Amino acid sequence: MMNHCLSDKPDHEWLATLSCQFHQTSIGNTALAEISHTGPLRVQKLFHDQDLAHCYVLHPPGGMVSGDDLDCRFRLHPRAKVLITTPASGKLYRARQNGSMQTTRTMIEVDAEATCAYLPQDTIIFDGANGDLETQIFVDPSATYFGWEHMVFGRSAGSLPFSSGRLSQRLTVYRDHHLLYRDHMRIDPDILASASGLDGMTSLASGLLVLRQGSEETDSVIVGCRKILEDFPGKSGVTAIRDGLISIRLLSDRAEDTRKALNLLWSSVGDQIMARTVETPRIWRT
Repeated sequence: MMNHCLSDKPDHEWLATLSCQFHQTSIGNTALAEISHTGPLRVQKLFHDQDLAHCYVLHPPGGMVSGDDLDCRFRLHPRAKVLITTPASGKLYRARQNGSMQTTRTMIEVDAEATCAYLPQDTIIFDGANGDLETQIFVDPSATYFGWEHMVFGRSAGSLPFSSGRLSQRLTVYRDHHLLYRDHMRIDPDILASASGLDGMTSLASGLLVLRQGSEETDSVIVGCRKILEDFPGKSGVTAIRDGLISIRLLSDRAEDTRKALNLLWSSVGDQIMARTVETPRIWRT
């Protein structure tokens, strides 16, 4: 296993870790072969959509306060196929006045001919939160990765806007030990309100698809995604950064609209990368 290191951690008050390794079995399914954890991070037993395993990551507290640090690491060994998601919205609560952060770090390794869909449900950023989210993906040239992050700023139902605080979100993707893609967003109330930022819209989703090297499916995936988003009530974009590397952005006033669009996008992209009709994770329907 490659020894990759995420950013050095400061002295947080509550560290929770989760490490999972997935292997393809002799009959072609995917099994959770190794797991270790500390603190309040767990996974349920795998559910299966034929050869695609669904892995539900549980964080029983449901939200993060100042000083919380979640570190999740997943490795998909050759030909494993896994969809990783969460059972409910995550939450970043108001930070303490001393500015201590809420930190989440995720690392995913996708080995030869493996397929990973990293599709967590949305994260609600409460007023006054101070979040730092980092995701690193290491993809073999023959592997496929599809992932998204959905951020919801403030709580519209309670008329509690995101009027203070900050969120830093970083995504880095490597293929064959070379940097393939890097994205770094910093959102605060000024950027949220700015016409050159989120223009006052509070539901932001960013997706990325990395097709296996040499794939000829880029154009068909883009056509399918754009068709799904024709009726999306917010702003959207689907762009081929290069052949086999597709960026998806969604921005809307309502988290429900973004969630619905993401679910439809999974159906379209999932059908393409699995070469069959895929199922929606049952946990999304509860």
